[in-house]
Amino acid sequence: MRFGISYFGVRDPRHARSDLDEIADAGFTDVIHTFSEYDLRYHVEDVERLVTETRSRGLAAALDPWGVGGVFGGEAYSELALTQLDCRQIDAEGRSVPAACPNAPATLDLLRRWTRVALELSPDRLFWDEPHFYLGALQDGPVSPGCRCEACAAAWGKAGSDEPLPPEGDPRLAHFRAESLKRLLEGAIAEARGSDVGHTLCFLPRGEFAGAASDAWELFADIPGVDRLSTDPYWMDRPVAPADFVGEHATGLGQLCRKTGHEMEVWIQGIRIAAGEESKIEQAVEAAVEAGADSIAFWSFRATERMSWLACGDPEAAWSTMKGAVRSFVG
Repeated sequence: MRFGISYFGVRDPRHARSDLDEIADAGFTDVIHTFSEYDLRYHVEDVERLVTETRSRGLAAALDPWGVGGVFGGEAYSELALTQLDCRQIDAEGRSVPAACPNAPATLDLLRRWTRVALELSPDRLFWDEPHFYLGALQDGPVSPGCRCEACAAAWGKAGSDEPLPPEGDPRLAHFRAESLKRLLEGAIAEARGSDVGHTLCFLPRGEFAGAASDAWELFADIPGVDRLSTDPYWMDRPVAPADFVGEHATGLGQLCRKTGHEMEVWIQGIRIAAGEESKIEQAVEAAVEAGADSIAFWSFRATERMSWLACGDPEAAWSTMKGAVRSFVG
């Protein structure tokens, strides 16, 4: 059993070394470092140092395209979507939204560049975090589905259709958008061909994000190079029992992994856990293990105390619970 923890928001090596010591001492095996577009511009050498420090402690280091293009999960703005407006997604209401379109050539160019730079930092693994169409970041109110930009119209025609993009609600759109995400991922991951880096593909929980084109797990599982499949069924803001919610999604992932031969990873919520409810973390871990997970990971280090918007109510207690779950398996 492997145990991972995500790490972000710290680029000062003095603090990072201490944090990585704590992670290693707690029995974790993997650290997932965020590597955003901001990092790609300003912190490449700093992230490289983090990877080196991680691996020097016997920990596996993964890099996460955190918020890159607005196509991957993460609380990071996309420089591409902010500066190249012609590559942004257009929703069904005709509005330009702050995320790049998976079919826009500039998006693939960015992902290929991100991959090339990431590989130069010598990680053990790339963690493709929640690929999706626009989910509503920086927007109040309900999310209108998309995308209906010129790049999507061109891709639709290239796929063999003589008619324009069909209206929203047409079942063909869901498959088209999933195929668009798959092509984007395939193009980015192809940049790593010939390297020994591993690839984890993390799915949004199936059925929870209608319109994001993220539910086609079987389609994405065929992407060459991906050796580990993952999902992150965070129960926050849902009237569910955490163990049941995690167990349901982990079971579905396990069935797919047994069919495809991929390793199976389940992420456990370490954000917005109310004070006094830390036992839900243990229950979720138990559910993931029972479903057959090869790897358990938590978002994020020290219960996300460095980001108040996502921090747990009692970060110290939540972090202690996470460490206790690791110790129960690794001794």
